[in-house]
Formats: sequence, structure tokens, C-alpha cells
Amino acid sequence: MAAIPALSRRILVLGLGPYDPVAMALTDSARQRGWAMIFSKKDGPLAGMVRQWQADAVIVGANVSTQDMRRWPRGRVPMVWLHDLEGRRYGAGSVLLDHYAAGRLAARHFVDLAFRHLAYCWLGDLWMLNRQLEGFRQAAQEGGCTVHTLDWPRQAAKGLGSSYSVTFRRWLVRQVAALPKPLGLMVESDWTGLEALTGLRETGVLVPDEVAIASCYNIAPVCEGALVPLTSVDMNWPEQGRQAIEMMDRLFQGDEPPAEALWVAPQGVVPRQSSDVVAVPHTGVAKAMHMIRRDFRDDNLTVGRMARTIGISAFALNWAFRKHLGRSPGEQLRQWRLREAMSLLATTMRKIKDIAAACGYGTVDQFIRCVRAATGQSPAAWRKKQL
Repeated sequence: MAAIPALSRRILVLGLGPYDPVAMALTDSARQRGWAMIFSKKDGPLAGMVRQWQADAVIVGANVSTQDMRRWPRGRVPMVWLHDLEGRRYGAGSVLLDHYAAGRLAARHFVDLAFRHLAYCWLGDLWMLNRQLEGFRQAAQEGGCTVHTLDWPRQAAKGLGSSYSVTFRRWLVRQVAALPKPLGLMVESDWTGLEALTGLRETGVLVPDEVAIASCYNIAPVCEGALVPLTSVDMNWPEQGRQAIEMMDRLFQGDEPPAEALWVAPQGVVPRQSSDVVAVPHTGVAKAMHMIRRDFRDDNLTVGRMARTIGISAFALNWAFRKHLGRSPGEQLRQWRLREAMSLLATTMRKIKDIAAACGYGTVDQFIRCVRAATGQSPAAWRKKQL
């Protein structure tokens, strides 16, 4: 692919509105290079839109039909896809959100809250849902949980029109009613999370006491505007936008599109009220778990301090943790700190000393020893393998 001059590049973005989170990230990165962004939600012939806007490149968010792509000359203009795996068939690069990792994060969130019964609401045979379900199921099983898949019969949605939401809610409530409680439920998006919250609330199911919910994407107005604010996985749209523009820049320089998709790791789980519960009957354990989630960044947090705050002895707290969770409060605290630190190592370029301090490690050496014990490598070596 021949290099394209840098001046006055025009990027046609299909299927995204200018205020979508990833669109805003694309715009910020493109502006730094002096590129113009043209957003179109029209589902028209791609060749015609490229001519109409005199576009030098295309970023595909959605709304490009397979039939239209088959008529598109391979490599005609640089192209990056953001929403599925099809782009590789047509000579395009792909920068995709890692839904497998999102599923794992949601399941581990529930495992850390001591849930033993988890469910995933599967809405159809789509690549991102399949990856979410795979990651969720694997992490749940690793945590010793029973996993239930709620398989929405998509044919039930045909012809429902405006009654789709009501039908879906009734179906979900029936499915949830048949499962053991307390239950940790993952749904594929924040919008589906709102449907789940509404349906459960209408039937008197307590969220999060009986059913805790985690969704995906972390659209703040949706999650925080809910009657019960939604816990959600932050899918890291800013990084997807940045990586897409960087890939486009390389294509402009004449590089060939990568043969494999570039996967963008989620930022992590953003906990809110819909999962603000610990699924154990022991009050002391529940309070200590809440302290660990809230204060793990404080390097002065100890088992003794937790016990004194709760009002029981350190021995009693250790005994209760081992009975209900199979591990000590000290092990739980170390696990929480290490998991957060490893996530920062994999998804940011923050300095090792800053990550250690941010995750409650008293010294950098202590952090390095913990990472070596978990991975057999130094933090820097482990991070390098993740890039």
C-alpha cells in the first residue's frame, strides 16, 4: 500500500455518532495529527460515501454490509474496523475491545464478593457475546463457582415491536427465579442491565441482596442514572480510539494491515450499588471484605486493624474467613492488591514504583517479590510479555 500524504487527510467514520465514547477518542487522537473526521450513520454503498466525502480512509464502527464489502476493491483506501472480526476478510486492520477479558473481570468480581452461584445472560450467537461468556465461565469455574447460562430465545423477539422489553424482562425474571440465591448475574451491556434491574424490581427481587448485577461498557450516564447504579466493566474506549488512529497512521505510511486483530484490554470493573454486597452470612466477614475493597490502597491496612474496626478479635476474623471463603483475610487483601497491580501493569505504562504505591505496597521491593511469587518474573518482564 503506497504512503498517503499527511496534509488534509479526511477519515470517514461509519456507524458511530460524534458523541459516542470511542468516536470522541478517535477525534482527539486524529486532531493531534491534523486529520479531519467525518461521521456518518448512513447504511449506504461504501464506494459512494467515500466519493461523496472525498475520504482518504475509512473507520468502520458498524453499518457496512457484507454484500457491500464484497464489491469493495481490497486495499482501495486504508481501513480499520472497530466492531467485529470481518474486517480481515477485506484487507482491513481491526482494533477490537476484548470481551473475553471483560467476562473474566465480571466473574472475578463476583468471586471476590464470595458468590458461589453465577449466571450469564446470553442474547445470541455473536462473537463478542461468545467471548464474554467464555471468559465469564472460565473465571467463574476457576473460582469454584457454579455457572448458569440464561439463553434468551432470540426467535421470541420476532414481531414484538415495542413489547420486546416487557417480554425480555418477564423471561429474565422467570430464569432468575429458578436459580439459587444469592446470585451474581452478568449482562452483556449497560442497557440490558437497565432492563434486568427494572424487571427484578417490578417483581420484588432485591438488588444486590438477592441478585447482584454487573454489566459491560460503563456508560456513566446509563449506569449512574439507574435506580440502583450499575456495576460495569470499563471497556477502555479511549485506548481503542487511540490504537485505531495509530494503526491508521501506519497504514497511511504504507504498512500492510495486521493479519490478526489488536485486542484492547478493559480498564477494570467499576463497582456501584448493584453489586455492593458480600455473599456470606457472617457480618464480620462482609464488613472486612468491604474494607478491603475500599481501603486496599492504604499500606497501613492490616488484619488487626480490620478486626479492631469491626469489633472482633483477629483470631475470630481469620477463623470466619477460612470457614466462609476458604482463605484468610490477609490472603484476600494480598490477592486484591496483586490483581489491581497486575491490571495496571497490563493496561498502563505507569512506573513500577507508582503502581506499587497505588496498590498498597509499602515498598517497591515488596511489590516485586509478590509479582515474582505469582508469575516467576519481575513486574517489568511480565509487563513486556503483555504488550
